[in-house]
Amino acid sequence: MQVDGRSVVRRAALALAAAGALVVVAAPGASAGDPRIVGGTPTSIDDFPATVIFNVNGAQHCAGTLVAKNKVLTAAHCTDGVEASQMQIIGGQTKFSDTSGEKAGVSDVWQNPDFDMNGMQHDNAVLTLDKELPYEPATLVQSADDPAYQAGAEVTVVGWGTTSEGGDVSDQLLKVSVPVVDNNTCAEKYSTGGSKYDKASMFCAGVPEGGKDSCQGDSGGPAYVGGKLAGIVSWGQGCARKDFPGVYTNVGNDYSVISSHLG
Repeated sequence: MQVDGRSVVRRAALALAAAGALVVVAAPGASAGDPRIVGGTPTSIDDFPATVIFNVNGAQHCAGTLVAKNKVLTAAHCTDGVEASQMQIIGGQTKFSDTSGEKAGVSDVWQNPDFDMNGMQHDNAVLTLDKELPYEPATLVQSADDPAYQAGAEVTVVGWGTTSEGGDVSDQLLKVSVPVVDNNTCAEKYSTGGSKYDKASMFCAGVPEGGKDSCQGDSGGPAYVGGKLAGIVSWGQGCARKDFPGVYTNVGNDYSVISSHLG
């Protein structure tokens, strides 16, 4: 999916080089080195225990949120074209390089059937793990009419993505808070290009001057409002650009279908 010729899905992959250094590996449609949480501050997994690492073939691919002891909610663009046998979920790590987290395989993948990589609508998927994880699952927003989506509501985004557009990935879990932007403004900003803003299945958040945002490597990760999971990191025009807020999956809009896959 592209806007003005630039890939803007926020998926990325990392691989461990033989020497043990982290090396950026471009995800499909992404340029190597594209960013993560921009303008954020360090945080701890203890403050966001439901946040998990989503690896594919042993390399960082996306993030996700534990929404039941054996279920992870992530972005459909993170699961598209990937087999369950290639996936691994890791919970309980503040630092990506840590090895103390609890690991689980994925036994089943449900990808929202209304998702389209070209349009990015309904960008959500549920992973069923092969074991339960010992962390507190997140509580989901249950309606698109929830106050969480009102303009000005504070959204907290968490991830291990890069810290600037074209920058390096973060080993430390980071967070950033940005306000919800009203739907009409979001639709106006993203009215042209390869993907257009959908008022039903998306919401956007950011500051007009830019400088704070999610980015590559943060895809699939959580966007909390009032302590509840309101969104999933999805896409945007570059990262933290002026007048281009980040776009998130509206969890409340798809709550009914998502919850039916949580067991």
